[in-house]
Amino acid sequence: MNEFMSALRTFLGDMFTYGMIAIFLENTIFSRSIGVSTVLLSVRKKYNIFLLGLIMTSVLLVSSIVVYFIFPLLKPLSYSYYLIPPVYVAVIGVIYVFALLLTQKFAKKRRKEILSIIHVGVFNCAVLGALMLATNNASASFGMFLGFAIGTGIGFTLASYTVRIAFEHLSSDAVPESFRGFPITLIYIGLVSLALYGVIGHELPF
Repeated sequence: MNEFMSALRTFLGDMFTYGMIAIFLENTIFSRSIGVSTVLLSVRKKYNIFLLGLIMTSVLLVSSIVVYFIFPLLKPLSYSYYLIPPVYVAVIGVIYVFALLLTQKFAKKRRKEILSIIHVGVFNCAVLGALMLATNNASASFGMFLGFAIGTGIGFTLASYTVRIAFEHLSSDAVPESFRGFPITLIYIGLVSLALYGVIGHELPF
C-alpha cells in the first residue's frame, strides 16, 4: 500500500510540475512562438477560444498517451530523428479521424462549429510541437507526458484568450491604420513574450 501511495504521489507530482512548466515556462505561444498562426486564425474567425482549447487539450492528452508507448520503440533506431515527426503526424491523423467520427455521431448541438474547430485544433504546429518537446526529455515518465499535454493545452488556451482580449482593442481606431489588426497584434505577442521571458528569470545575451 505504501509503495502504491508513493508511486501515486510521484505520478501526480510529475503531472503538476510539468503542467506548470508547460503553462508558463514552455508556453507554446509566448515562450516558443508555436501556434501563433492558429491563434491569429481563431481570433479572425471568432472561434470559441475555450472550445478550441478543450479540443486541443483532449487531442494532446490522447496523442501523448499513444506517443508514450511508441517513443521507446522509435528511440533506439539510428534514423529515429527522421522517423519520429511523420509517426507523430500519423498518430495525430488517426486521432483526428476518430474525433470527426465521434462528433458526427454524438454531437447534435453546435456540430458544425465543433467540426470547424477540430480542423484547426488538431492539425496545427502547437500539437506536434508539444509532442516533440515532451519526447526531448530523456527521463520522460507517464505523469510527465500527461502533465505536459494538459499544461500545454491550458497554456495555449490562456495565451489565446489574452490575444483575443487584446485584439479587440488593437483593432480600434486609436491604432494607426497601417498597424491596426494583425501587425500590432504580432508586436503585442512579442512584447508579452519578452515580458514573460524576463519574469521567468532568463538573462539577456548582452
